[in-house]
Amino acid sequence: MAFFDTLSTSWQIFKTSAKVLASRKELVVFPILSGLTSALVLFGMVALGVVLLPAAAGDSLPPLFYPVLAIGYFVVVYVVTFWQAALISQANIALEGGDPSVAGGISAATQRGGRLLPWVLITGVVSWIISAIEERVPFIGRFLDVAWRVVSFQVLPTIVLENLGAIDAVKKTKETLKNAWGKNVVGVAGLGLFTGLLTLPGVGLIYLGVITNVASAMGVLAGIGVLWILAASIIGAALTGIFQTALYRFTVDGQVPGPFAGVDLRQALKTR
Repeated sequence: MAFFDTLSTSWQIFKTSAKVLASRKELVVFPILSGLTSALVLFGMVALGVVLLPAAAGDSLPPLFYPVLAIGYFVVVYVVTFWQAALISQANIALEGGDPSVAGGISAATQRGGRLLPWVLITGVVSWIISAIEERVPFIGRFLDVAWRVVSFQVLPTIVLENLGAIDAVKKTKETLKNAWGKNVVGVAGLGLFTGLLTLPGVGLIYLGVITNVASAMGVLAGIGVLWILAASIIGAALTGIFQTALYRFTVDGQVPGPFAGVDLRQALKTR
């Protein structure tokens, strides 16, 4: 019964987040802008790599290659975090019954730009370490990845909505995490499950394109499949930001935000 209660709560969280997004479509713009700006940064990194690599002697890499790669990595993490912060700021307004805007989100994230940088450095280093572990020990790496997502889930809303620094935000969320670790996994993993399911039709279309073994059909189906997965990923990012903000409001105020009134958020964040 506990499993089905957990699954039901996750489904309610997913549906409610989707209703909020449907009524406040401006929120989906932030993941789109995140993807576009990240792509521009990656394109710049590739272009710079093309310039640097010919300078290599034989099979060795030029001295600047790894520093540039590291800087590019942290720039991408910062870009993603910036737009996530913008989304959270406007999701909070939507949950309070206000009118979110893209300009308002950009302004809020810009004002907190300096406070985001230490958190970006922390998340970037931790994520890189986890990726390195996952390459060598996949099971442990995946466990650490989920654990880190749970740990960091409420830090960014605290930075954005309370205008705190990264260290102060971590300290403020530490007590909540200590008392609610197990159930916080429900919210993070449960919503991730249902948003992940959104991509399945796209995967199915790509598979159909491959098995048809007809070049024209393969191209069309694969193209539609890729677009579907891209759209599903954008929607999933927006839904995650909405729930992330709602859960933060619940932990701070002790009150369920209006649109989530029918959802038992205690199942997503509950003391042991």
